[in-house]
Amino acid sequence: MSAATFSPAYLTALQRYEEEMLQRLALLVNIDSGTGQVEGITRIMDYLRSWLEGLGCSVTLHDGGQYGPHLVAHLRGSRPSGGKRFLLVGHVDTVYAPGSALACPFRCDGELAFGPGVIDMKSGVIMALYSLRVLLESRFADFSDIFLVFNGDEEMGSPSSAPLLWELARQADVGLVLEPTRSPEIITEARKGADRYLLEVSGLAAHSGAEPHRGRSAVIELAHKILAIDHLHALLPGVTFNVTRLSSSELLNVVPEWARCWISVRAYTQEGLDAAAEALERIVTSPSVPGTQARLTRTRGRVPYQATPQVRALVEVARLEAQALGLELVAEAKGGVSDANLLMQAGLPTLDSLGPVGGKMHVLREEFLRIPSLALRGALLAGLIRQLALQPPGPAVPAEGESRSARS
Repeated sequence: MSAATFSPAYLTALQRYEEEMLQRLALLVNIDSGTGQVEGITRIMDYLRSWLEGLGCSVTLHDGGQYGPHLVAHLRGSRPSGGKRFLLVGHVDTVYAPGSALACPFRCDGELAFGPGVIDMKSGVIMALYSLRVLLESRFADFSDIFLVFNGDEEMGSPSSAPLLWELARQADVGLVLEPTRSPEIITEARKGADRYLLEVSGLAAHSGAEPHRGRSAVIELAHKILAIDHLHALLPGVTFNVTRLSSSELLNVVPEWARCWISVRAYTQEGLDAAAEALERIVTSPSVPGTQARLTRTRGRVPYQATPQVRALVEVARLEAQALGLELVAEAKGGVSDANLLMQAGLPTLDSLGPVGGKMHVLREEFLRIPSLALRGALLAGLIRQLALQPPGPAVPAEGESRSARS
């Protein structure tokens, strides 16, 4: 590995663009773009398309149906046959309801900026554009391809953009995801996978005053099962179970004949997710209230994103550039999921949480960005791309049963 580093020079360049970055960030934050708010997501994609075409990218918009368009920008380098192929991924959708941008518009207070989606993750999108800008202004072209994907459905698990991300991941050598971080020296090298379950219980209705003994309460049975599910935390360390969205028969004078809940299960390994599935099935088939029955429906979600040897090699390259910025890089495992899970499932070695620094995500009036991190973390991203371009292309880990796409 070359001892040369690039991020300090990019930091200086990006600091000169801080005001312009904030102006463009304000434009995006002040547009409502909650998942499914197609009008706002389309407006944001139009801005991004214009800005990226101004950098020399070819830009296409892909129909995401009810989620609005997804944007793919492509930049071709000077080494089409032997250079690295990069895939940068971010999202423009937020978790906020219509009217949130009007209620809490973009504002700055000292070194902090506030607004819906300011850190999750519109600032990461802006940061990526300017990292690419300073790379190009330094006449960097020693790569094969750089793809930028900005989707509009990540907060819902990327249901419509997943095929697009999968296809592009198969054509790349390195994945870089622009989710935010809570501290300048932290990136992500692993994330839990997540499955979703629907647990339905059926009992027997009866008049709750006249003949309660004839009833079999689905609610009581569901309560027993929820407590048993909570006890699984002690039996399966590192696996988490979150029970939510409880509902049941509603008449107060009738013993409830049905009840249900949803369960989110997360684990760092596929083995953990499968062990959770077996444990839940045992709970479902063991009634506490005689005469009740239960049914469990599993929906597989994001697979775990694990720190493979290829991922750890990427961490070491990032660590070199971080040290040049005075940062002692820490690569963490996180419980939340992101599009990095999907890229890794496609076989693409990926680093995540490369975006700016902030916090209070999904809290409308408190979500914030640390403004100086736009330049600092943008420099880390630019330096990382430049440094990785010096590395010889190496084999990526293919998804189980599949091979990676050959170069055209």
